[in-house]
Amino acid sequence: MKSQLELIVATTFVVALTIFMTWPQAVHMTTRVASHQDPEFSMWRLAWIHHALLTDPVHLFDGNIFHPYPRALTFSDTTLLEGIVALPLFAARVSPILIYNILMLGGIAASGVGMFVLARYLTGAGMPAIVAATIFTMAPYRIEHFMHLELQWTMWIPLTLWMLHRAIDEGSFRFGALVGVLLWLQTLSAVYYGVFLAIAVVVIVGVSLAIDSRQTLRALPGLLAGAIVFGALTLPYAWLYLRSAEALGPRDFGEITNYSARLSSYLVSPSQNWLWGWTAKRWGSPELNLFPGSLAVVLACAATMSRRRKVAILYAALALASVELSLGLHGWLYGWLLAAVPGLRGLRSPSRFSIVACSALAILAGLGVQAIHDRLTARNARLSGAVLYAALLLGFAIEYRNTGMVLMDVPEPGGPIYQVLRSAGPGAVVELPMPKDEAFAGHDPDFEYWSISHWHPILNGYSGYYPPQYLDTLKMMQTFPDDRSIKQLKELNIRYVIVHRASYKPADVVALLVRIGFRTDLRWSGQYRDPEGPAELFLLEP
Repeated sequence: MKSQLELIVATTFVVALTIFMTWPQAVHMTTRVASHQDPEFSMWRLAWIHHALLTDPVHLFDGNIFHPYPRALTFSDTTLLEGIVALPLFAARVSPILIYNILMLGGIAASGVGMFVLARYLTGAGMPAIVAATIFTMAPYRIEHFMHLELQWTMWIPLTLWMLHRAIDEGSFRFGALVGVLLWLQTLSAVYYGVFLAIAVVVIVGVSLAIDSRQTLRALPGLLAGAIVFGALTLPYAWLYLRSAEALGPRDFGEITNYSARLSSYLVSPSQNWLWGWTAKRWGSPELNLFPGSLAVVLACAATMSRRRKVAILYAALALASVELSLGLHGWLYGWLLAAVPGLRGLRSPSRFSIVACSALAILAGLGVQAIHDRLTARNARLSGAVLYAALLLGFAIEYRNTGMVLMDVPEPGGPIYQVLRSAGPGAVVELPMPKDEAFAGHDPDFEYWSISHWHPILNGYSGYYPPQYLDTLKMMQTFPDDRSIKQLKELNIRYVIVHRASYKPADVVALLVRIGFRTDLRWSGQYRDPEGPAELFLLEP
């Protein structure tokens, strides 16, 4: 009963932390999201999974973007588990904006609860676990990636480590197998973290073998079973990604280097942090603002006084390994892994390994505050212990406080033009204007998100990878509607062309429509409204 009460209190506390940290998102759940293109991309992913599972599960991974390229859902993280969790919400006709925000904030809160469970097991006490959960929930890393749904779904990291410890401590075959299941769930939630967590498990097992080989060896059969379970469950998923990687090619080393952290990255905070945000303005760059918080670091250092030496050593080793791996091609270990595991070339940002370092830091901080508390209570300073935790929680609130999330309004997908499109019959669509190249997404995230309302295949797309054929088409479309671009659209079997007036300068859209008027193979089908303004619909004759 006590443990259940502690879990309820911890869950309530973590939910409050999530609302506080991401304010004012909680009061705009149905209308606003992070001011970035990725939330629209995530809403499309969630909606596509619902649509495909209900209508054509065999083609689940063949998203309707980047027509006619197959497996478009695998050009980025599929967020498959998030999509499955969202199924009943879509079935209840809940707004995709609200669904997205529930999953975003829910992922952060669930991660904090997962950390509480792990830290409660490792420390044997509730308040040190609350401290660890606070650090993992409010880590500035989360603010750096507030627009990335899948990167907030980290609850399986601490839960996998919790099960790993139980497997080792109890020599349990069942818990060893469950490690594989939880690791698989993390992979379905975020492929990056699935790969990184698998490496973290290897680090923990390796260090455990060095510290206590007898006990760890006893658990190896169960952990081997977990590895087999993970491999069997993940193989079909991985096979799809490998096929896409073969077609699209690996990441460029220059791109991986750009998203590799430096040690100085751990001194730079996201710009929204009211206390340390000034560091981002001076030295920050996207995805490389990884400062974990000074109070967390101080408490982690205090873990050297912990009586739980084995746990402290394990997580100190994991923290150091994770930081080194986050350095990517600026470090040593990641370059070695790239050579040993070619599949890693598909991951653009080694700096995201920082979330594993955050989890290790949270556990070390829990151990550290417990060691400090034990010394206070040893002096009969029971009141001092309460003051310690109150002061720490206040300190976290001050240091992790943000000036406010930058949000943007998002219209509901749909509008008369897409109603007409739904009733006009099957056919692929191109929506204009198209971006100039893959580095400038333009309005493609909007068009992708709006396709939720009709589900026709669209030539447009926004994702982590761009098919070569799409990039070639982008270049041709810069001179649309000349003969070359029209020929390309016909070869791609495009039937509908939509010109979104609100996305052009007035003079530019008039000039474009005049040029289209001279084409006999582009037949005007009417002017309707999209979610932002008037749009022209044309039929492309074969």
